[in-house]
Amino acid sequence: MTAFIHPTAVVEPGVSLGDDVKIWHFSHVRNNAVIGSHVSIAKDVYVDANVTIGEGSRIQNGVNIYNGVKISRWCFVGPAVVFTNDMHPRVGRNNWQITPTMLEDGSSIGAGAIVRCGVTIGAFAMVGAGAVVTKDIPPFCLVTGVPADLSHRICACGDQVLPLMSWVGDVILSCCEKNLEPEVLKVARNIVEGLKKHPLNKVA
Repeated sequence: MTAFIHPTAVVEPGVSLGDDVKIWHFSHVRNNAVIGSHVSIAKDVYVDANVTIGEGSRIQNGVNIYNGVKISRWCFVGPAVVFTNDMHPRVGRNNWQITPTMLEDGSSIGAGAIVRCGVTIGAFAMVGAGAVVTKDIPPFCLVTGVPADLSHRICACGDQVLPLMSWVGDVILSCCEKNLEPEVLKVARNIVEGLKKHPLNKVA
């Protein structure tokens, strides 16, 4: 196992690090977090206990990732994104429970977005910068605004937007073939094939 950990970063005992992980200045990774291979955690990132970050994901500066968040493979989390894990935040409650949040493979979150706990961001979905995510996002969809709302389908590489009611089989385009690394393109293709078998292949 090889990993780069900047001298100012804090990585607590019990953290699992994959190969070629990079953890940069002043970041803090707490006990029992699982960081997959080829993950980059940028400056001033907080990764709470028991968080999982999947292979190849990129976490940008100033992100807070709290217990209950699972980030799958090849995800992008932009600067200053905030996750939450408590549906009823109140000091003095004695029955607090973690509400989980899921980022599926290939999903991306733009800078400064806020993700309310309890949602799933679908595979290769994209959240616009500054959005406030309060509900699930289907795969290969773009959301923007406060609160975030569906606006378009989006292709696997993120270059092209398509009509929201487009067939899911249309989301891998020539730009995706050009722009995506082969392993990420393979993941996208596999997800599309699975979605095509579902009877609801359009966004409701």
